[in-house]
Amino acid sequence: MKFVYLLFAKLFLVFALVFTETHSFAQVSPDDESDAIAYSKKYKDDDVLCISANRLFTFDKGENPLGDKVVEIEEASEYEFISLKKYSAFTFTEYYNQFIKIKNFKKTLKYGNRLVVSDKNGIDRSVTDDGIFFDDSRVRYFPIRFNNQGAIAKINVKKTYTDGKYLTTLYFNDDYPINEQVIEFKVPDWLSVDFKQMNFEGKNIDVQEKKKGGYTTYLFILKNTAAYKSEYKRIGRAFTDAHIIVQIKSFESKGETLKGFDKVDDVYAWNNRLYLMAKNDKTKLQPLVTKLTQNKANDSEKIKAIYYWVQDNIRYIAYEDGYSGYIPSTTQDVVTKKYGDCKGMANLLTEMLKLAGYDAHFTWIGTRSIPYPQTLPAMCVNNHAICSINFGGKTYFLDGTENYVPFGENAFRIQGKEVMIANGNTFEIKKVPTTEAKDNLVSTKADFILTENGLKGKARVILTGNQRTEFQQSYQTLPSTSKKEYLNDYLEFGNDNMVAANIKTSDLNNRDIPVTIEGDVDLSNTVNNISGSKYVGIDFFPKSLDRLLPDEKRVEGYDLNDVLQFDDEISLTIPAGKKFIDKPDDLELKTDGYTFTGKYILAGNKITLSKTLAIKKNIIAKADILAWAKFIENIKEFNKYFLSITNK
Repeated sequence: MKFVYLLFAKLFLVFALVFTETHSFAQVSPDDESDAIAYSKKYKDDDVLCISANRLFTFDKGENPLGDKVVEIEEASEYEFISLKKYSAFTFTEYYNQFIKIKNFKKTLKYGNRLVVSDKNGIDRSVTDDGIFFDDSRVRYFPIRFNNQGAIAKINVKKTYTDGKYLTTLYFNDDYPINEQVIEFKVPDWLSVDFKQMNFEGKNIDVQEKKKGGYTTYLFILKNTAAYKSEYKRIGRAFTDAHIIVQIKSFESKGETLKGFDKVDDVYAWNNRLYLMAKNDKTKLQPLVTKLTQNKANDSEKIKAIYYWVQDNIRYIAYEDGYSGYIPSTTQDVVTKKYGDCKGMANLLTEMLKLAGYDAHFTWIGTRSIPYPQTLPAMCVNNHAICSINFGGKTYFLDGTENYVPFGENAFRIQGKEVMIANGNTFEIKKVPTTEAKDNLVSTKADFILTENGLKGKARVILTGNQRTEFQQSYQTLPSTSKKEYLNDYLEFGNDNMVAANIKTSDLNNRDIPVTIEGDVDLSNTVNNISGSKYVGIDFFPKSLDRLLPDEKRVEGYDLNDVLQFDDEISLTIPAGKKFIDKPDDLELKTDGYTFTGKYILAGNKITLSKTLAIKKNIIAKADILAWAKFIENIKEFNKYFLSITNK
């Protein structure tokens, strides 16, 4: 997860270089210009179109660095691009690492009817920043700038996947629209391979199969593919976009049938083999485990002591380096260096708990960004590692990379996901429990009093579940000079006219209890005086929901990455000689995924706003976007109401 965020940051920097290299297309053929005009009517929102993308995959036999016979895959691809406008620019990228070798990377420019091959091989960069974590992923790219409508550029790529099990997903869409894409696999008879069709429904993908001369050719043809559009909290593309999962099942070599990933048992055998290659020296851990667990009252406290020590003292740093990136760092390395990736931290946590006498196991999991079950025999199923522990008749899931998560709770990104639990030569598949909206609560209680001198009161916010954890993860990483301001902002609800003071909190060093923040709040700047009457608003709309209002160009649904509930009880007391003129109608909105209730209760010279907003499902499907937008707009309208106060 953290790797993905850093990757996007780096890509932004890469794309900023798009204008460092320009190409002048002084001549454009009349046919190309005519084609561009026609295409521009079809792809109105795009500057550049990929006219054709042809990707051919062939298979051969090879050997990996571990001495295993493996299937190598060669990819030969050609892409043709056309500028739909007079001025346009894009960057063509290819990623590679120790499993993927780029053998050829060429750009061809068209001048009139003449094709000129560039002598440049593209710009090569590391995908991630050195010094933050070690990663062998690199990118090679061509920045291209067109200055004529109908200008043409072609890109040719040849790559080798040195171990076919690590070529998993192939997507049809890209950052640019594609008029026609052909993905072709030429499979020899000695190879058993499956091409799993994911999200093909409604995409009109033409699938063909042909046998000839010891080969079976599989063709997947898709036309008129829209550009992939990055959107705020968009549902992960693995859930929505058409793609192929390549599953190398087995192959023949010198009369012997060699296994690939035919069954989930094959995936476990491979994962466990790499896991066991970590040569842990457990003796170096024993003094630390003893120190952490001594004088603890019970087993639960001992487990917490170990779990929280890993959270607090081992820094997460991702590590990707060929096969080494799939082998956990040894426990002694992680403890000594005080950092590790998810595998290294899971390995350390597992071994420390084992030394303390508990039934702990190394565990593989795919986070919620991945839709595949553990029963799918492919490397794309898992992207994370944690520790499982059987304790008190239950299985608990411990993620050392998630700071401030209490024992017994789980970060939302792994909730509901299947895990593969290592147990020697066998394994178990279990599921991480989920939480409901009410388990992740933001409870606000505020009491305000209106006087001639202003509007003041006290407010208290209580956070539970993931809302508490997310607060802790933000607050605890702040410099001490910024923590007071952060707490004040929390009680001011994002309202620039509110001023919080005298803040008190619960014990923020105890991650096991709810977070409580309370203090004095001055709302005097929100009071409007008009013609002898006062107008006051006491409803505070969560600012985080503003960004979840879709515009008319929204392409895909939302993944809110959480389920949560807001409970508000806000009262306003006015002087005895004053009265409330009116109050808004109650509002109740109910769907399967989200609900809202809001009402003002009047009792004498006191009015109380009681409000509950529950987000019960994290996914807002594309088909539900309009209903979701109406839901948010109705809440905002209810929120805008100003109470009218006048003399009796």
